[in-house]
Amino acid sequence: MRPFRVAYQDGPSPMPVCLAPTAPRIRLSLWAGVALTTLILAGCARGEVSGGDGAGQAAGGEMMTAQLTSYAAADPETTASISREQQVWRPAGGAASEADVAALGRVAAAARRGSAEQATAARDQIRDPVAKVLAEWMILRAIDTVGFERQAAFLRANPAFPASQRIRLRAEGSLLDNNAGPDAVRAFFQGNPPRSAKGRIAYAIALKRAGDGARALRLAKEVWHESDLSSDSEERLLAVFGSSLTAADHKMRLDRMLHENEPATALRAAQRLGGGQTALARAFLAVGGQKPNGGALLAQVPASLHRDPAYLFARAQWLRREDRAAEAAAILVSAPRDPAVLGKAEDWWVERRAMVRKLLDAGQARTAYQVAATHAVRSGGHRVDAEAHAGWLALRHLNDPATAIRHFEAARQAATTPMSQSRASYWLGRAHEAAGHQGPARAHYEAAARHATHYYGQLARAKLGLADLPIRRPQSTTPASAAYAHALSLLYRLDERDMARAILADLGMRASDHGTLNAAAEVAARARDARGVVTLGKLANNRGLPFDLHAFPTHGIPNYAHVGPEVDRAVVYAIARQESTFDHRAVSHAGARGLLQLMPATARATARSHGLPFDQGRLTSDPAYNARLGAAHLGELVAEFNGSYILTFVAYNAGRSRAREWIQKYGDPRDPRVDPVDWVERIPFTETRNYVQRVMENVQVYRARLGGGSALRIEADLRRGRPN
Repeated sequence: MRPFRVAYQDGPSPMPVCLAPTAPRIRLSLWAGVALTTLILAGCARGEVSGGDGAGQAAGGEMMTAQLTSYAAADPETTASISREQQVWRPAGGAASEADVAALGRVAAAARRGSAEQATAARDQIRDPVAKVLAEWMILRAIDTVGFERQAAFLRANPAFPASQRIRLRAEGSLLDNNAGPDAVRAFFQGNPPRSAKGRIAYAIALKRAGDGARALRLAKEVWHESDLSSDSEERLLAVFGSSLTAADHKMRLDRMLHENEPATALRAAQRLGGGQTALARAFLAVGGQKPNGGALLAQVPASLHRDPAYLFARAQWLRREDRAAEAAAILVSAPRDPAVLGKAEDWWVERRAMVRKLLDAGQARTAYQVAATHAVRSGGHRVDAEAHAGWLALRHLNDPATAIRHFEAARQAATTPMSQSRASYWLGRAHEAAGHQGPARAHYEAAARHATHYYGQLARAKLGLADLPIRRPQSTTPASAAYAHALSLLYRLDERDMARAILADLGMRASDHGTLNAAAEVAARARDARGVVTLGKLANNRGLPFDLHAFPTHGIPNYAHVGPEVDRAVVYAIARQESTFDHRAVSHAGARGLLQLMPATARATARSHGLPFDQGRLTSDPAYNARLGAAHLGELVAEFNGSYILTFVAYNAGRSRAREWIQKYGDPRDPRVDPVDWVERIPFTETRNYVQRVMENVQVYRARLGGGSALRIEADLRRGRPN
């Protein structure tokens, strides 16, 4: 446990608020990263964290890939040119000599120093083809001054090499920065649509110069509507397309940049529009940032803009925070439902979700349902979450299973990941069961139960009376290419674990060959890189591939001598997997350390209470020491809450005071009269609600993997404990 560290403000803009220890406490589950540039989850910008159900993860799992990408790689790794579902990297074979490995180490060191000349000289000493390609990849990822031709040559020669998106983006940026000719630009993007804003601008300019004005303008408008650009890039686009951009285009840009919390870009867009839009932008940003003058700035927005969706959004958010729930709800229920005019429909849903929770706590379930049901999200994880919320409100708070079925079916149709599919199917089963439709209820429970490593799938298995929890294994063990495993082996020999994890993440997201994925995971396992194994396994599982063994490795925690109240080893594994992904060196932005992300003060107190020496350095250098103290602390929490796992996990994530507060608000989940599934659904913080579900599902899987008795006991675990 640790003091309160990071919370998101309750509005949808991803503006973190780092609060003092006296503020309400919430934990940040660390998904350790390769580079600080993407540790939005290790600092004050974690997408899963919510200070009140604001900017949290789209509960349902559609955001999982993005989260895993952010912790696993320093950029959102995608293939450089073609679908890796279709092609596999197959360089000529060969084994790296000791001299090759030594030279590759010199490449890594020189690239890290930014010396392209020394890195290239070391690369040229390598004979092994795989090591040579890996060396060039290292150079191009680390150094951005090598030039477009070298970047493009690598991408052409190695179109299926994993984790090459950074190289691709740099090449695209070079095209715009160097004012490349239209033929060169069009050739580069032939069959490979641009991925970056700079690339799209360069391509749009090239298309116009080549006489394809309509297509060029279409692309330029897309960039203008959606992308944050530097002032220089804006000027480049405006110089060519400015006369063709309308006030509506500038308004779409303004609204999008407001929701993306890009103040400088938004204010430039507002100034282009005039007519009070700057006042509106300043008010929107102040309210979103929880500035004390937000209300005053809203009052300065001209009356002519009071029906503007951006004004309505900011006004509703401000009213909610002022506890003027009825007024805020009225705005949300009557707001436009066309996503094209909302700036970002997903943000509107996040604001609605915060309002739903507030209304539900006030006993206004009908209004809460209306706010949820009138959302405007058309696809993706936020649509799943919105429809699931509306369905849950209809079923469990309005006793209207017919309406609930309609919403849960919409969620099912939008779901694309096992987590969200199991969520929608489980609740469809519950709704049909409540309506007396036994056949459809069983069919939906069976559909959910196929996702046995996920919380709702496990609940469905319990509904069906299935006591087992099958662990899926890869269907093939012969890799399509040994090159990936060879490259990973080289990286582990050099102890370049972060680079290895970037490759593992990319393979987990895109490779379809089970043998290749399994071989890569086995290399990471042999290197005792549990985090790397989890990285690949989670991402592969998220695509529906059978990689449960790798998603839940059992070598992440060394043996340790237990002290204090006994706690199930499966619980320790479940917490460690969620907190640090088994990275014993992980340190969060707030200072939580090691496998179980212990705050030094908590670790010190735990050590003192059990007569153990305390050494802060050992929290990250000695994983057995961290696990021993973490398990002891977990045992203390389980004992404090009379055996309740739900309350233990809430306390570990959001603090003891939140657990006690929510008992007062929602009843005691240890009370047989309280439905523990509903109690978890009532948790008002999205991050904590998600955390409890993820840890609970982890416990079931690790109990099966570690061989401790009956595999599936989720109903018993949810009901565990005695009321005070």
